[in-house]
Amino acid sequence: MPVRNREPELVPMQQPPLHMWSSLEKQRCCEHCRKKRKRDKILLILLIVFLLYLLGNVVFLNVRTLNMTPRTSASSSSASPSASSSTVLSADAQQCISQYTLNAPIDPSSYPCSTCYPVLSAVPSTFSDGNSQDAETIADAVQFCGLRAFFESADSQGQTALSNGGWVKDVRFCAWSGVKCDGFGRVSSLQLSFPSVPASIPSEVGGLTGLTALQIVGDTNVPGGTLPSSFSQLTALTNMDLESTAITGLDANLFTSLNKVTTLTLVKNAKMGNELPSSLFSLPLQNLVVNGQALSSDTLSNVVSSISFRGSLKLLDLSSTSLSGSIPSTISSLTSLVELHLDGNSISNPLPPSFPSSLQTLTLTNNTQLSGAVPSGTSFCALSGLKTCDVRGTDLSPQGGCGPCQFPS
Repeated sequence: MPVRNREPELVPMQQPPLHMWSSLEKQRCCEHCRKKRKRDKILLILLIVFLLYLLGNVVFLNVRTLNMTPRTSASSSSASPSASSSTVLSADAQQCISQYTLNAPIDPSSYPCSTCYPVLSAVPSTFSDGNSQDAETIADAVQFCGLRAFFESADSQGQTALSNGGWVKDVRFCAWSGVKCDGFGRVSSLQLSFPSVPASIPSEVGGLTGLTALQIVGDTNVPGGTLPSSFSQLTALTNMDLESTAITGLDANLFTSLNKVTTLTLVKNAKMGNELPSSLFSLPLQNLVVNGQALSSDTLSNVVSSISFRGSLKLLDLSSTSLSGSIPSTISSLTSLVELHLDGNSISNPLPPSFPSSLQTLTLTNNTQLSGAVPSGTSFCALSGLKTCDVRGTDLSPQGGCGPCQFPS
């Protein structure tokens, strides 16, 4: 009997376990770890480079400061740079430069201006050691100390007001309130008003050699004292304005050094005395304003007789200065004069026969001793270019036409 082939038994297939997702997840995790490690390495390298850069700068500055031997003569003081060389700095100067570079930006008030200012301000302006940064740092440090001296001279109220304006919070003095700099980083303008004023003008003001405009307005009590001798070092000054101060006087020779001044304004400086510095009359001054402080009776004559003023003076304002006597008959020699203000004085007759033909504004108010008729075509009534004229508060009267002049009613 034939044997029937038996059908093989079917064994069910077992599905292998799926590990695809766990493997993919592990792969992604490894990739993330590799990126993180790579980023950490890059950050570590950058940090090391930065630290090496800082360390290199510190080492360079200290080596230059401590190890550089200045080639100065044995008789020269170690507190000042060599007078015979413009290419080498003293060790003290190098130290001051380093301190200003490293420490002053962090703590401006700790910079030793008392020792570094005289050292650095004595460095010749022609100094050059091949490193322009040194010369710039010297100029910055000197100006910083010059301005900080104003701050330190102020009382607590003044220091608070200045501090609110950014003073001595950093070394970026060009951004301090009242301070303006030119394109070379030199302080060109300083304007201070009470309470942001010093008790007296510090001697360090002489370090602001780029200053062209100075205005200080006090409260009649501060600033006081005399101007320091170093004030004569402000040889670039063109505009000088002192108001409501207690400054006790101006040296007669002050404007021998400050010979670029074209505008002088002195208002309510009661302790300044009644004499203007004699050297002032040798300048080609353009604007002279003195108000609210007494002047000697010959001041107007001195102004008119100044040869330097004749072709330059455009504005003359001597109001409320206790002037007496008559207006000099030679006032017409001030051929460039555009404005003349002599209000509130004791000016008396006679009026000059003519005034400068260039005059456009004339005020003689409240000079009660001026009297009489002013005929048309004479004295100031003859000025064809006159635009503003006020003689109220006098006993003058017009006799005929007198242009724009206002007489007492």
